[in-house]
Amino acid sequence: MKATAIIELSSGPVEALTVDGLVHARGIPYAKAQRFEPPQPPDVWNETLDCTEPASICPQLPSRLESVMGPLTKGHRLDESCLHLSITAPKDVHDAPVMVWLHGGAYISGGGDLDCYQPVDLAKRGIVCVNITYRLGVFGYLRLEGIAPANLGLLDQRAALQWIQHHISCFGGNSQNVTMVGQSAGADSIICLMVAEKTTGLFHRAILLSPPLRELVERTPTGHLLSRKAEEIMTKDPRGMTVDELLTLQKNLLLDPVQNQVMLFAPNLGFEPLPAEEDFDKKVAKAAKNIPILIGWTAHDGRPFASMMGPSNVLGLPVLGPFLEALGTWYITQSYFKWPSQCFSQQVIDAGGLSTTYSFGWSAQASSLGACHCIDIPFVLGKWETWKSAPMLNGKDTQQDLYRVGSHLKDIWSRFMNGEVLENKHIDIEKESSPNPAIFSRSQ
Repeated sequence: MKATAIIELSSGPVEALTVDGLVHARGIPYAKAQRFEPPQPPDVWNETLDCTEPASICPQLPSRLESVMGPLTKGHRLDESCLHLSITAPKDVHDAPVMVWLHGGAYISGGGDLDCYQPVDLAKRGIVCVNITYRLGVFGYLRLEGIAPANLGLLDQRAALQWIQHHISCFGGNSQNVTMVGQSAGADSIICLMVAEKTTGLFHRAILLSPPLRELVERTPTGHLLSRKAEEIMTKDPRGMTVDELLTLQKNLLLDPVQNQVMLFAPNLGFEPLPAEEDFDKKVAKAAKNIPILIGWTAHDGRPFASMMGPSNVLGLPVLGPFLEALGTWYITQSYFKWPSQCFSQQVIDAGGLSTTYSFGWSAQASSLGACHCIDIPFVLGKWETWKSAPMLNGKDTQQDLYRVGSHLKDIWSRFMNGEVLENKHIDIEKESSPNPAIFSRSQ
């Protein structure tokens, strides 16, 4: 029989699993929302809510990065009513640092409660960990005049942060010590939340993994074009469409590229809760003074996207194909990830804030993907059993490397979340993994 615990929240009691000194509560509602409507406070409940099973994720198409990460969402329950979060916390802690994880997936795939994102090792280091699920694709990021406002998924994330401020103490977390961690679209979301309305004080540090920053201030025109294209091809009111019909609409929009961008569905500047493009840098500078940043990229972040963007009949040619793919990988890595991250870090420093960059260069022995986009996630989240089939990890020494490099990376994260200040301006994760040098200075 599974061991459980009852956690009393202001909205009602929840039943959580207790395993190996940790509390696991999955699928706690942080808000509710009708289709194409902003999130509202969740309903209260009197009966104990069962939060011992995996929670649903937003309806979605198969991930375009399955060839990199594997089919991580396969078999997972899909549901529009997905505004919930999952918490993994040490038992009997008080005022512990809090980590909030925002998954990536180009705003069209993924989910907070996937097994591959379970933060067990971080919780064992004394961190109260929260994984957020939010609306994606046409459900969260397609603006339709008079029907669907922009940035619904971002509003979901803000609502989750507000919930955390009011309830995380029930799990032993300190609401005044919240670190947001996001990868790709999740990291992009965190930067948006830094400048969004009504987010001051909701989080206090940020770890940004491979944010596609080049696109941030360029995507609002793309959002306009995407909305126009959707209105052209829709044959009925989307409020009355089935989930499958909406996913077909999304598939058709993705097959007809609006611009050469990594993300078509995404937050748009100039729409609630985001500032206009001309005010973005000023808002970043204001927020950066109070939010220390750790931001980085992988050595071959662009590798999966180089394969997507090039014509297959050319990339399949001997000699020329591999050369063009390598060139595309280098260009996308530099222009979408590395250089913009370096610029953002400097922008934070120039504003009087604290920022450190990192690079991640580990790659699996038998994988042709190199240190690709997403390669760093398994080193901090999930267990080997959930990641061992990922093509990007194909190699006989991968499991022991996950432990060696991952232990060091998780130590960096947990110390950062506890308020220690990074001494280095840049960290090479692979080189720093052994031996373990001192890269922190005084506590904040």
